[in-house]
Amino acid sequence: MNLEEESHKATRMLKNKVIDVLWRHQPCEVVIQFTDGTRLFIDQTSDGLELSITEGMKPNSESEK
Repeated sequence: MNLEEESHKATRMLKNKVIDVLWRHQPCEVVIQFTDGTRLFIDQTSDGLELSITEGMKPNSESEK
């Protein structure tokens, strides 16, 4: 996947999400967590930046009752 494809995929995955918290637990990494639990990891590598997105836990309507 090239950079343009990667950026379009990340845009689609993160569209309309709301940021909950942003933190840096390592000098070369930024983590953005969204209100639905999705996380975007941005890591510095020798080749530039690496993006990684983990999907959040979807609310369980049974546990919310």
